[in-house]
This record gives sequence, C-alpha cells and structure tokens, in this order.
Amino acid sequence: MKVKDAMKKDVIKVRRSTSLRALLGIFKDFHSLPLIPVVNGDERLIGIVYSENLLDLLRPRQTKLFRNVPFVEIDKAVFDLEPLPAMGELIITEDIMDTNFVVIGEDDSLADAYKSLQLHKVEKLPVVDKEGRLLGIIGIFDIIWRMFKEKGIV
Repeated sequence: MKVKDAMKKDVIKVRRSTSLRALLGIFKDFHSLPLIPVVNGDERLIGIVYSENLLDLLRPRQTKLFRNVPFVEIDKAVFDLEPLPAMGELIITEDIMDTNFVVIGEDDSLADAYKSLQLHKVEKLPVVDKEGRLLGIIGIFDIIWRMFKEKGIV
C-alpha cells in the first residue's frame, strides 16, 4: 500500500502572504492538531504553520530557546502579554511558518509513512510529488483506516 492510496487530498493550505487574522480563522475550524501547509504559486511546499508557531507570538522572545527543554515552564507568560490588534494584519504567514519540516512522497509505502511519523513524533505529514508540490496530508489515522479497509473491516 502506498501513501497516495491513504492520504487526504482535500488540504487546507495558505500562501506566505496570508495575514495572521486569516490564518487564525482557518485554524479555528480544525478539530484535531492542525498543520497548515504554505505553498507558493506553483503549489510547491515552502513551509508549515503549526499551532506552536501561533503560541510563539504570545510568548516572550527568550522562551523559544527553552521550548524543547524538559521541566521548563514557558507557557505561563502567554497569558501575561497583551498583543496589539494590528498584529492581525501586520503579521503574515511567512513571518511565523516553519521552513524546516519533514515530508513523505506519494509513492512511499504506508509502512515508511508510519515509521516517519513515529521517528519525527508528529501526527501528520505533508505528501509531495517529486518536484515538491503539495498533494495531500497523511496522518496515523489515515494509515489505520486504510489497513482496516484493505482487510474488509470498513
């Protein structure tokens, strides 16, 4: 089984010029841990916005350094800052997107996709073609669903 057989093809994506206000509106409608791919005019994946990127806007600058350090509380300050309403239009996706991300190819196996998800400790991965164009997203549940479907259970 290949990634292209299990991935979600209907993907919400944004451009690097999308405003913070529009991005927050998109995130609001997710029911699970979201990731929003950022594509250029050729639909090539150039970045990803995670909910952590949005929280970073509310954290003091120095807390980014301690994000991955165990036992350091960094989120207390989130409620102390007072963001300006103008941030909604002044900050764009390019300002906050991650440009260091992991992808999987459409022709990779579901086993490889599962291993990559586990290795990188993420719930979802963008699926790209050989030219780096975004084709879809695959998550752990997509893999589970496809395996049960192959066995005739669903």
